[in-house]
Amino acid sequence: MSAPRRIGLTGGIGSGKSTVASMFAELAVPVLDLDQVGRDLLAPGSKALQQIAEAFGDFCLLPDGSLERKALAAHCFADAARTTQLNAIMHPLIWQVEEQWLSKQQAPWVIIEASVLLESGGLKRMDDVIVVMADENIRLQRVMQRGWQSKDEFYAILKRQCLDEQRRRQAGYHIENSGSLQHLRDQVLALYELLQQL
Repeated sequence: MSAPRRIGLTGGIGSGKSTVASMFAELAVPVLDLDQVGRDLLAPGSKALQQIAEAFGDFCLLPDGSLERKALAAHCFADAARTTQLNAIMHPLIWQVEEQWLSKQQAPWVIIEASVLLESGGLKRMDDVIVVMADENIRLQRVMQRGWQSKDEFYAILKRQCLDEQRRRQAGYHIENSGSLQHLRDQVLALYELLQQL
């Protein structure tokens, strides 16, 4: 059987791409969340976490040996060279998990979800890309409601991600998520039916 088509799914912080991914999963489409893969790879005692501690210092480890995410993010994302160094450690490991997962899939197409899919050069690994977009103020409201990041952290992450116009140019499919959940679901279902026909 031929390898499944890789459909990348991305969107800026607060755009709702994870909600879209869960809707595709409800339609029995296999979904791989590369952001979660990255988190799993950084479990205490992992090879990736050891490499990061060696590269950047033990300050990025908590006393229990787990990753101090905010400290690592502040250290790396303040400097382009350190961001490149971090990506050089993480991306090959993430891609290896992606390939292993793909080799086990039997569906005609799959969704590969990643927040920085385009920024990390993932476009060349995908057969096509879906981008989820939403008004910036709505995205900020969603992030603040989740309580995971402050307003300053939201804008700091926003600065590291590419603009929606760049995403729109690179993606073959667009989902607008500034309206109701039902409107979002209708778009996902229509796109699902289109992709099933390809």
